[in-house]
Amino acid sequence: MIRWRAEADKKGYDWEIPTSLDLLRDSAVFREASGRSAGLLFPSERRPNQPVQRRVIDEWLMIAERHAGLPKLTYGRWHPYRRKWATERKHLPLKDVAAAGGWKDASTLLKCYQQPAKETLLAVVTAPNKLRDEAVALHINGKPFFGS
Repeated sequence: MIRWRAEADKKGYDWEIPTSLDLLRDSAVFREASGRSAGLLFPSERRPNQPVQRRVIDEWLMIAERHAGLPKLTYGRWHPYRRKWATERKHLPLKDVAAAGGWKDASTLLKCYQQPAKETLLAVVTAPNKLRDEAVALHINGKPFFGS
């Protein structure tokens, strides 16, 4: 499990999510290389029992993007990555995507993070589920109504 501590969350939520064995292995390698076997994954240099400050992690992201030759993304520093992550998971149950991404309110996930994508738009227009006429009939006063 990965634990996100409330004091490191901008809304003050404490939450845990399951994670892959690959990420756990990579985290263990990182911890070993940094000389830490337990505790915070990214502790403050001056106060090891406290998480690293957000501005430091923001700087790490900018350094990593420059090192990888990636362009500066528009509309935020971390939000473009969260939008991509959320959009890639539109095919999964909304409640689970919201919980795994740390959204307490699925409406924020839908409104701000999950985006239309060419692949899913194409699937919408080319792969409908065929329904029987009765299933799509309009009901007026409790009786089926088939328009002309």
